[in-house]
Amino acid sequence: MRTLPFMIGLALCGLLAQPAAAQGRGNAFGHAKGAVSAGAAASASSAGSPSAADGGAGPAPDTGVRNFGAWLDDASVLAPGGGFTSFSVGYWRLASFTEVDAPSFDVAFGLTKRVQAGASVPVYHASAAGAPSVRGIGDLYLTSKIQLREPAAGTFGFAVIPLIQVLSAEPLPGAGRVSWAVPVSLEYQGTGWRTYGSTGYFSRGSLFASAAVEIAVASRTWVTGTLSQSHSIRDDTSADLLGLSANRTDVSGGATWAASDAVALFGAIGRTLGRDDGSATQLFLSGGLSVSWTVK
Repeated sequence: MRTLPFMIGLALCGLLAQPAAAQGRGNAFGHAKGAVSAGAAASASSAGSPSAADGGAGPAPDTGVRNFGAWLDDASVLAPGGGFTSFSVGYWRLASFTEVDAPSFDVAFGLTKRVQAGASVPVYHASAAGAPSVRGIGDLYLTSKIQLREPAAGTFGFAVIPLIQVLSAEPLPGAGRVSWAVPVSLEYQGTGWRTYGSTGYFSRGSLFASAAVEIAVASRTWVTGTLSQSHSIRDDTSADLLGLSANRTDVSGGATWAASDAVALFGAIGRTLGRDDGSATQLFLSGGLSVSWTVK
């Protein structure tokens, strides 16, 4: 089993996540992640369907949609045979719709000393004014983490995190059901605290950078603050005419309490900063349970 502080990092999931009805995402293990289409609120309101707003694999030219992606993870990996499972509930409020993800399911498993693999999927329930509620299974994320240098007290660690996203709904015209991303993570451990961040590229057309600071405030309690910046790199005349920003910044804070060496409870709150163009998350809440285990 990994040390408890690492499990705490795993438990703080979904801090940068966006609602599944906007882009079919689910909470993830050991990091926060997100990918949102900035026209999603309008699409969900008019169509009442997540597939109408889902841009996960990259839009066709001139769609009137901005695609953003953000991923946050550390450089630590699970020990071979070690793993964890987490169950969480998330709430999102945007200008034109709200959503509850319940449950979001995440699992990860240590394959070798420097490699782990995992998967993440949510069940979403979304509603918009004047449209019927929609529900379903969100996108599947398949991830791996390859550690290049192990983090330790006073030193930096590095890891690369190839991932694949498989859409649960039909993609936009000209887009594929499968997309990918390659985040690179950096982690530094201090005494009673650590900081980590990720940067990389989403194949749907987004560059991002994100960072977190985690501080131990008691023997079994940690608080974490996160900040992410994403930039849509695909030109879209319709999105420009709609006034959709090509940049997105999200901030969040969370806390985790370790009930035991194998069980942790966590919660988080966050929002999008800056002008609300219809896709901004006005309020995000998340909470859940993470359980670590070992295969003999």
